[in-house]
This record gives sequence, structure tokens and C-alpha cells, in this order.
Amino acid sequence: MKTNFLILTLISGLAFQLGCGGKQTESPASSGKPVPASVIAVGYASVPAVVEAPGTVQPRNRIALSSQINGFVRQIHVRVGDSVNPGQVLASLDARDAESQQALASAAVDEAQSALSEARKAHQAAVQSHSAAKAATDLAGQTYARYQKLFESRSVSPQEMDEVKMRRDASMAELASSESMVAAAEARIKQVEARISQAKAQAGRADVLVSWTQIKAPSAGKIVERPVDAGTAIFPGTPLMVIESTSRPQVLADIPTEHAHRLKTGMAVHLRDAQTNQILEGRVAEIVPLSDPATHTIQFKVDLPQAAAMPNGQFIKVEIPVGTRNVLLVPRQAVRETGQLTGLFIIDGASKARFRLVKAVPYDAENTEVLSGVEPGENVLARLNNEITDGTTVEITR
Repeated sequence: MKTNFLILTLISGLAFQLGCGGKQTESPASSGKPVPASVIAVGYASVPAVVEAPGTVQPRNRIALSSQINGFVRQIHVRVGDSVNPGQVLASLDARDAESQQALASAAVDEAQSALSEARKAHQAAVQSHSAAKAATDLAGQTYARYQKLFESRSVSPQEMDEVKMRRDASMAELASSESMVAAAEARIKQVEARISQAKAQAGRADVLVSWTQIKAPSAGKIVERPVDAGTAIFPGTPLMVIESTSRPQVLADIPTEHAHRLKTGMAVHLRDAQTNQILEGRVAEIVPLSDPATHTIQFKVDLPQAAAMPNGQFIKVEIPVGTRNVLLVPRQAVRETGQLTGLFIIDGASKARFRLVKAVPYDAENTEVLSGVEPGENVLARLNNEITDGTTVEITR
């Protein structure tokens, strides 16, 4: 009896409130009126089919600088994270041995140059002596020819003829000696010139050794590794620092060998950020024509857009087009996600909205691909509406 009394009391109180509570605003859904809603028919769309290749953002250039000499690090001018310009001095190495070799080589060049000057003077004197000997030989020959005619006419004595012949023979011997001196002077010049070439080569080598004591940036970039400090002992091959370029990074990716024939240098591909799902467009820059026997994949590089700002090491999915496929696409605004549950409002034959769980994945910034839960031809709510819940009658608009 008490229970019936309480129920009657509640009903009476509710009736009193409805009657005396004044005017109340009713939503179309609560009043049973149809709610206007934009509805679309789900159908297959032909879209590009892609193969996803996992990739990583990496610098376009990575330059490892190492020591070429023995010694120690005198001074370090940069730190890890510093940006550097081409030609900038990054570190100074011990230069005493290289500078001493440079001084010795320079002295050897100067000495050879002085020897060359003396050799040329000696050659010039030999040439002049040869010219005088040739003139004397010509005169002695002409004199001998005149005396020969006089001797035949018995105008000169045999003794005079012998004297003329002796002077001619002596002048010819002097000419031969002068020719030997000229040849020896020329040979000396060649020897000294060879010494100069050797000395200059040694000087060039010494200059190179000195240049190796100044570690300079070969290109612009950022210091990412620096395993040495001032005072560190070094040997040829000791790593000093690593520079990575900061402009125009690339994505290094791997694709299964069976799809490698799809790649073409210069082709456009989509780059999907695995964290934000952002899609950028890149171009294949390089294909490595070698398959990894362990993974049966090949590597390729993709140029990022100029304005792309992605840190090195970021994971990227490279989408390679391999044809087309049919998919069910719905606007992303039509999808309701609650925790791990995803659903759509299906409009049934009685124009009522029915919430249905579906399996879907993001397709692009505007659409979602429905994998299961919806059949082609069904009508779905095109945009979520707070007035529409499961069972709400809708007024369909297209």
C-alpha cells in the first residue's frame, strides 16, 4: 500500500510540474519531429593502390672527418650542435713536424734554384767558347786549303805545310772539346731542373701536411659527433667529428624486391608521417640496384619538399603507387570515435538513424576508408549532429 501511495504521489507531482512549470523548449528529436540531416549513399570509389615502404628521415650528406697525421689535438673550435659554414676551421692539430718538413722542402727548392742559375751561366760560357772554337776551326781550314794549293805549286816548304796542318788539327780538337762542354752544361741543367721538380714536389707534400693540421668544414651543416677534445692523441684515421647537412633532407626507405620494378627515378610518391598522419609529396631521387639477401628488399631515397621540417631519424611511410583499388569512402565528419570504438549513423528505410559500429582507417585529411560494417548503397549521415541519436527520425537532404 505504501508503495502504491508513493507512485501516485510522484505521478501527481510530475503532472503538477508539467502543468504549472510554464513554457518548455523542446528539440525536434525529443518532440518526435524529423531532424533535417545531410545524407550520402555509400559507394565504391576507385583510388590508387599503394605499397607502404618504411623509411627514415636522414641528412642528404653525412661527412666523417678524420686525422691524416700523427700528433695531438691542439684546439677544438666547435661543439656538438653547432652549425658550420664551408671552409670554417673546426679544429687545429699539432703542426710542428709538418712545418719543419715544409721549411726543409722550401730550402731545398731555393738551393736547387741557385744551382740552376749557376748551371745556366756555365752553359752560356760553354756556348761562347764553342762559337770561338768553331770560328778558329773555320779559319784554320781555309788557311790549310790555301797552303795546300801553294804546296802543290811548290811555293811553300813542307815544313810550313806541316805547321798549317797542325794548327788546323788543333783547332778541330778544340772545337770537339767545346762541343762536349756544351753538351755537359746542357745535361747539368737538366739534372738541376729535375732536382727542382723533386724539391717542389716535396714542398707540395709538406704544404699538404701543414693543411692537414687545420680541419675545415667541407660543406655547410651541423656538428653531430665530436669524439675528441683538446690534447687527445691522434693517428692517421682517428675520427675527429661528423657533419650532417641540414638542407634538403631525404627519406631512406626499403621496398620488397617484388615491387621494386614499380620504382622510377623522379616519380612522385606520398610520404605519410607515422605520428601525425600528415601527407607530403616527395620524389624518388636514387634507387640502390642491390637486393638485401636477408630481407629481400632494396633501398631507395626520396627527396622531401623544400619546406618540410622533419628531424633526422623520424619514421616515415612511403606510399608507392601500384595500380588502383575499389574502396568505400565516407567523410571524416561522419565518423564518431569513442575510445577504441568507431561507428556511423545508418539511415534505414523508415528514415531513422541507427548507430552502427564499423571498422575504418584514415584515408586522407577529408575521408575515412570503411573496411567493414557498411554495404554499398546504404545511406549514412554525412555530418555528425548532436540532435541525432540512435533511433532519431531524420529528414533527408542531399
